[in-house]
Amino acid sequence: MNRWWARAASVLSLMSVVGLTSAARTARADDYLIGPEDVLQVSVYLHPELEHTVTVDAGGLITLPPVGAVKAGGLTPKELGDQLGNKLSTYLRQTTAVTVTVTQYLSRSVYVTGTVAKPGRYGFEIIPSLPDAIAQAGGAVVGSDLSRVQVIRADGVQRKTLYADVARVLRDGDTSALPALKAGDTVIVPQGIGAAAYAGQGVGGAVIGEVAHPGIYPVGTGQDLWTVIAGAGGVTATADLKNVRILTRQGDGYNALRLNLKEILDYGSRTALTVKDGDVVYIPSSANSNVNRAVFAVVTVVGITRDVFNILVLSQIYDQNKVVK
Repeated sequence: MNRWWARAASVLSLMSVVGLTSAARTARADDYLIGPEDVLQVSVYLHPELEHTVTVDAGGLITLPPVGAVKAGGLTPKELGDQLGNKLSTYLRQTTAVTVTVTQYLSRSVYVTGTVAKPGRYGFEIIPSLPDAIAQAGGAVVGSDLSRVQVIRADGVQRKTLYADVARVLRDGDTSALPALKAGDTVIVPQGIGAAAYAGQGVGGAVIGEVAHPGIYPVGTGQDLWTVIAGAGGVTATADLKNVRILTRQGDGYNALRLNLKEILDYGSRTALTVKDGDVVYIPSSANSNVNRAVFAVVTVVGITRDVFNILVLSQIYDQNKVVK
C-alpha cells in the first residue's frame, strides 16, 4: 500500500504541473504583443475616472481620453502602459502608473463550430492544440464525429481544409499527427451518421479509452452497457476488458465501479449491466499501463471534468499495485 501511495503522490504531483504551466503563462503575459481586435483594460493608479476598456482597431490604434489616439499594436502591455503613463503626465500634476491588461486575445482567435457545447470565437494568449480549442468551446456533444474534425485555414486568397482524427488521439494520446492551429482558423466538429436522432436525449454518456470512436453517445435510462460500447464502434484489439470502469455521479462526487467484462463474457452474469445519462465508461489498454496519456487527452475534449480524470488515474494505479508484496 505504501508503494501505491508513493505512486499516487507522484501522479498528483504531475497533475500540479498543469497549475505551474498556467502560472508560467501568466508570467509570459508581459511578452505578449498586442494586435488588432484585442480588448484592453486600462487602469490608472489613483485615477479610477480614467479607467477604460478599449479595443485595438485594424491599424493597431486605441483611443483613450484624454490623450486621444495611441499606437498599441506591436507593443507589450507593459510597454503600452509606460507610454500611456508618460502621455498622461501632461494632464496630471504628478506621474502615475498605468496598467494595461489584455482581457480578450482576439488578434489570436480561433472559431470553433459544429457539434460542440458552446460554438463561437475564442481568443488565446497562446494558440492551443486542437483538442484544447474544442475543450474551450465546451467539448464535443452527443452525436459528434471526432474522427472527421475539419480545420479551415486561409491560404492567401484561397481557403484549404485540413482533416484531423481527434478520436484517435482519445485512444492513444498521441497528438503529433494533429495540425497545429493558427490564428484565424475555423474548427468544425461534424455530426456523426444519424446524429439528428440524438436530439433531446440529455447530455449523454462518455465512452473513452480502447474503443473505435471515443466520444459522447446517447444514453437512456438503464441503457445496456454492451449497446453503448457498440455505439462507440466496439472495443479495440488492445482493450483490457478485465478492468473496465464505470463512473457514476453520486452527490458531489463520483462512484467508481470496476467490471471484469472478460469474465462476464466467459461465464455470463445474473446482473444486468446498465449505464445512465452522465455516466463515464472507461476501457483501458492491456498494451499500455500508463493511464495518464490516453485519459488526459480525452478529459477536456468530451467535457469530462478533472475530478473524473483523477479518479480514473488513482483507481488504476491502485489496481496495478495492490497485488505487489
